[in-house]
Amino acid sequence: MSEMTAEVKIRARAFELWQQDGSLEGCADEYWRMARAPVEKAIAIPDAAQTGDPGVPAPG
Repeated sequence: MSEMTAEVKIRARAFELWQQDGSLEGCADEYWRMARAPVEKAIAIPDAAQTGDPGVPAPG
């Protein structure tokens, strides 16, 4: 199982953001929110293109 789940990707990105901001305590929800949108968007675009969704451009 080499493919990371969305949750793992979000957690990793949230951790990166948290570290970049100086590891502020008490802000976990905010970092999760900031990481979630772009990760879910990146996951959704290839999925939509594979299903033939006309609203999503084909990759490449």
